[in-house]
Amino acid sequence: MNKLIAGLLVALAVALGSLGLATPAQAYPDTPPTTVPHVNSTTPDTQAAAATTTSSELPGTGGPNSVLLGGGVALVLVGGAVVVVARRRQTN
Repeated sequence: MNKLIAGLLVALAVALGSLGLATPAQAYPDTPPTTVPHVNSTTPDTQAAAATTTSSELPGTGGPNSVLLGGGVALVLVGGAVVVVARRRQTN
């Protein structure tokens, strides 16, 4: 039981430590732009309008695949089952 508590504390410390080392994404390089573009009118220019798409899907942002996430969950579940079975065999 003491080993389980120690393992949980180590895992918690590692998780909190990695979160503490994480930094937010930088919107600008080291030196932000010094000039701000000046807009003369409140109506948008028709020539500079953004291109529209007929698709209603959002573009891919490079996030994790559902297959990758599902595989990770499966590995965690299988690992948990193996630990439970090994502990049951060890106590018998």
